[in-house]
Amino acid sequence: MLNKTSGLDEAEWQLMQTHPWLGVLTLFSMRGYVEIPYRPIVVAQEHHMKRDLTGYPKSIRPREQGIYSRIVSVADGYDAATTRRSYQTVPIQPDQVLREMWENPRRGYDRVLVKALINLIGIYPVGTCVILDTLEVGIVASVNSNPEFLNRPIVRLCLEADGSLIGPAGREANLAESDGAGGFRRSIVKVTDPDRYGVIVGDYFV
Repeated sequence: MLNKTSGLDEAEWQLMQTHPWLGVLTLFSMRGYVEIPYRPIVVAQEHHMKRDLTGYPKSIRPREQGIYSRIVSVADGYDAATTRRSYQTVPIQPDQVLREMWENPRRGYDRVLVKALINLIGIYPVGTCVILDTLEVGIVASVNSNPEFLNRPIVRLCLEADGSLIGPAGREANLAESDGAGGFRRSIVKVTDPDRYGVIVGDYFV
């Protein structure tokens, strides 16, 4: 099922929902622990339950999803949406994923933890390729240290407005830099696929 390129049918979806319990049984059967790993066992069982318990597996005795399970739920959801997989050949852009996790309560994520994730990696995570309003293209190099500017990261410019390459290391630009007239010198217009511009992201982090 993990390699299936189309959606799951009802039988496959029912089988998929058993994997938390399979994780619990696997952890219980592992040897070599001084003590039974209760915390990982609880996380394995709870991480798809959602805050409002509308997820899976269903609990006979409704209870609040534990903090560690909520942390893993946020990390797992973000990773699943932003990673290329057999059923998702084009990953969703990180800023879109974070916005959906934050704004849509039906996703069942702890909004405090989603905010913590945004504070940690920024709205535009490191390595994201962006187009600026100056028509320059850049790669997000780091999150802005000022929490008021999480949407204005430090960017390593790769291409000039005319499409010409800006050297092997690029040129650093702080998107929080003022234009001297009450605005900003550069702003992100949208996220883009670096392959479209021939940009190899790894080259800018060597």
